[in-house]
Formats: sequence, structure tokens, C-alpha cells
Amino acid sequence: MCGIVGYIGKREPKGILYDGLAKLEYRGYDSAGISILEEDGAINTQKSVGKLVNLGNILGGLEMKGHLGIGHTRWATHGKPSTVNSHPHLSGDGRISLVHNGIIENYAELREELKAKGHIFLSETDTEVIVHLIEEHYNGDLFDTVKRIIPMLDGAYAIGVFTQDEPERLITARKGSPLVIGLGEGENLIASDIPAILEHTNKVIFLDDGELAELTRDEVKIYDLEGTPKEKEITEITWSLEASEKGGYDHFMLKEIFEQPKAINDTLKANIEIDLTDKEIEDISRIHIVACGTSWHAGLVGKAIIEQELRIPVEVEVASEFRYKNPIVTDKDLVILISQSGETADTLAGLREAKKHGAKAIGIINVVGSTISREADGTFYTNAGPEIGVASTKAFVAQLTALYKFTAFLGRKRGMSQERADYILDGVAQLPSKVEAILDEAEHIKNKKEMFVGVNSTMFIGRGINTAIALEGALKLKEISYIHAEGYASGELKHGPIALIDDMCPTVAIATKSAVYEKTKSNIEEVRARSGEVLTIATVGDAEAKNYSSEVIFVPEVDELFSPVINVIPLQILSYYVAVDRGVDVDKPRNLAKSVTVE
Repeated sequence: MCGIVGYIGKREPKGILYDGLAKLEYRGYDSAGISILEEDGAINTQKSVGKLVNLGNILGGLEMKGHLGIGHTRWATHGKPSTVNSHPHLSGDGRISLVHNGIIENYAELREELKAKGHIFLSETDTEVIVHLIEEHYNGDLFDTVKRIIPMLDGAYAIGVFTQDEPERLITARKGSPLVIGLGEGENLIASDIPAILEHTNKVIFLDDGELAELTRDEVKIYDLEGTPKEKEITEITWSLEASEKGGYDHFMLKEIFEQPKAINDTLKANIEIDLTDKEIEDISRIHIVACGTSWHAGLVGKAIIEQELRIPVEVEVASEFRYKNPIVTDKDLVILISQSGETADTLAGLREAKKHGAKAIGIINVVGSTISREADGTFYTNAGPEIGVASTKAFVAQLTALYKFTAFLGRKRGMSQERADYILDGVAQLPSKVEAILDEAEHIKNKKEMFVGVNSTMFIGRGINTAIALEGALKLKEISYIHAEGYASGELKHGPIALIDDMCPTVAIATKSAVYEKTKSNIEEVRARSGEVLTIATVGDAEAKNYSSEVIFVPEVDELFSPVINVIPLQILSYYVAVDRGVDVDKPRNLAKSVTVE
């Protein structure tokens, strides 16, 4: 989940590396550092703990002239955040510098072997073994050395490495962690994600697992682990650098909340590209949706949509558990992988597990060229544009949009009437204007944050298709405000959680117009009877809502089928303002990173 960046070219690297890390800080912000090979041949390495600005304060007064460098922003796995544990790591002789994203699972064994050979380790990290391995086996050819030590590493890695002895080469390799190469004129770059290099080029190559690359100022050569050259497709990125900037908003999260009408429209226009025949679609006997976190909540909504409209049984699997439970998957099953980044380690592992059993797999992905999109049998790109805020908002709504459209697509292949398919698509097409209406009330929703002042625990409840939105609302609040929050199906309150209800544990209830509205209202009354304060999400025009609620947020009326998209918006806005009120760094909540690329 760390972010890496590297540069070789005609310009001085310091500013390029720092700006690249600033674009990647959502991937980790425990510590940061850069190494530059200076004109006199010395490696100048600077590191700091905490947010990237701390490194910037160090770099500001330094002159670091050169043409080759690497940088890193860390999300700690092995070893607490500290200067010595931060990257880049140097070899014992100080001649090699390396950055790494991933986890080396056999690092302890390798570390002991290297210590027995006289290597002295300074950090607690798994990464440091890689640079010492390179030092141990270095034969004067860095590329050849990296190629030879890579098979010794178990686990995941994306690395960037250079040495004083070969000042015109930057070597990179990947397995299980994302890495993109940016192609410039008289310069080339590497990074964990596109925003880090988009200011310098929009032409990129995505490395696949088991590939290495050699970068010079004027050339990029890519090889497999046997050293065989490979021809790679060059992808041109179509979204602009401005799309990854705040654009006048206080936080990326707020900007991305307000971008959701556009995200719905753009996803609705996107193409569904899948390598399944009509017969294979007709023969689907079961669907597995595999995802993590917010994407898993989207999967729960997808299950409700697909089972209602297509009557195909759907299992929604937590990706981190899926492959370890010996899943029952056949060649008649369809597996849908949902991931904003397309690089989520557990979801990617789920894809490979599904294909091992002969199932067809498709990805609902936001990032073009990501690993899941390349390995799946088809991809539905959500086209939401870059999402920088760690807490997902517009990507979630785009995923829901994709699931509606995909349901209509499958439905038409399996006998759904054109009239019903059009109803689904038309219903989604009307959502952007309804979302706009909610966004227009953001200041009114902001005022509801007063209910959460001084509280340490909250409940979110919903029924039917909106149970998933209760879960998502709770996740949003807890991950950015650090208030404990739990989401439940409303009817489950009396089976345990209601014991927590008192006047200091407010409940957020989703009670919009639905087939179970009366049941939900009864659940809210149960909370009120126990001195619980209730903030209700209700349909505009619901005259009863104020009678059984402490506070009410009204949303436009829609068919219950489409209500998840409408109901999640005020929960996102509410969580944002509660977090801001508590002084939390909304875009970079503690202990979290945007893209989880390690298990």
C-alpha cells in the first residue's frame, strides 16, 4: 500500500520525486524519503517520519543535483513508523538504494542467512533484505543481479533500485504490487499509480507480475524473469491532471462527494467488455461477488438487485476470506470482482482462485490497465476518474451504477423484457439530478453533526436493500471520524445490539419509502423507547418522520430499487462534517491507505 516513484532523465529529480509522492500520499503517510544519485556520484538520502510535509521541510533548503532518484511514502507493515524504518533503504556499503511496496514473507529467513554472511541490518523492515540480497549477489550488472535474486523472494513486491556503479540505469520489477512506467522525452519514470507521473507524461506501460524493466533516459526495456524481452502496449491516459487536484474544495473527499452526479453519468455511458458468449451467459447458475470494504457493500446491493431482477443466486464474499475457505466454484459460475483500484491484493487473489476452478471472472474497476482488468475475462470500467480521498465515495456510487447496468445487460441476454431493462437504465439515468438535489442541501445536512458531539458510539440501521447502506454509512463514520459505528439490519437490533442504546449512542436510521417502511418505523420506535436519539433518512413528503425522529434528512423519492444511491449521499456528507468538526485529517485517516495491495 506504500507509494513509490522513480525518475531518470535530463532534469533534477528532487522536485519531481517530491511532487510525485504528494500525489501518492493517499497510499501511505507514516513516513517518506527520497534518494538521489548526485553529480559527484554520492547517494543523498533524506527521510522523515509522519506526513510528507515533514520531508518537504527537510528538502526545502537542500541542493540535490543529479538526474536519477527514487522516492517512497510508507504505510507501515514490518516495523513501526520511524526514520530508520522508512525508505529508501541502502545497502551495507551505501552504494545501492531501493524502495519497495509489498511484503516479503520469507524476510526473516533471508535476514538470518545474510547476517550469517556479515550483513548488518539497521531497520525492522522486510524491505531491507532485498537491498542486502542485491549487494550480496551484485556482479557489476544491476539488472542481471535483480533478475537473479527475485526468485529468492516470497510474497509481493514492486521495487525501484539504482546503484552508484551504474549511474545511467534505474531497475524496477513487480509481483503482486502495482507499478506503472511513464514514458517521456529524454526521461522516464516509475510509480505505484498514474497521478504521480501524469504531470510529466500521459503515455504509460503497466508492468505485469513477473516482469522487470530497465530504464535509461531514452529507453525502456521490459523482460520476463528468464530475461526474455517483451513487447508491451503503451496506454494513453485520457483524464487530466486537474482531475486529481482538489479544485478549490477543502478536501478531496468533499470534492469527490460533489462529483458523484458526473460519476453516475460517466459510468452509465461506459462499455461492458466481457469475453463471454451468449450461451455462457445463459448457463450461469450462480454469481459470486468478491470484494473488500466499501466495494463489498456495493456487492451486497448488487446481490439484492441481481436476485430480484434475474433470480440468479448470488453470494457476496469478503475477498480476504474467499480463497482460504476452499470455495465451491464451478465452470458454470460467474465471479464479479469489485475494486476501485483493480489492485486490491485479496480481491486479485480471489480472481485467481475463481479462474483456477474454471469460472469466468469479470472486474468492476475504476483504474484503466490495473491488474484485475488485465487478468479478468472482462471489465466494466466505472469511469469515475481518480479518487484520492482514502474513504471511498464516488467510486462506491459508480460501482452501484455499474451493477444496475450490468444487471440490465445480463437480463437482456437471459430473457428480460426490453421494457424492464429500459426501466432499470432510465431509473439510473434520473439519479444524477436527484443526487444534485441532495448536494444542494449539504449545509442543512452539515447541521446534523451536532448530534454526534461528544459521543463515542453510534448505530446505523436499514432494511432490505438498504441494509448494505447502513453498513456503508457506519464504515464512513468510523474510518474518518474515529467514532465507533456499527451497521445492522434493523430487525436485528433486538437480537443483541439494542443493549448498547442510550442517550449517548445515537442511531442513524434509513427509513425511506419501501415495502418494509412500517417495519423500519417500528424498529425506530424501539430505539426511541430506550432514550435513543434517532437521525432518520426519510423520503421527502413523509409527514410522519418528524414524529418518530430526533432529526430528519429528507431525500428525493425513488423506486426502492434505486434508493441505495440516494440514501448513501447524506451519510457521506454527514460523516465528512462530523470528522471535520473533530479536527481529523479527512483525506488521510490514521492507519489507513487508499489501495490495499498487501494481504
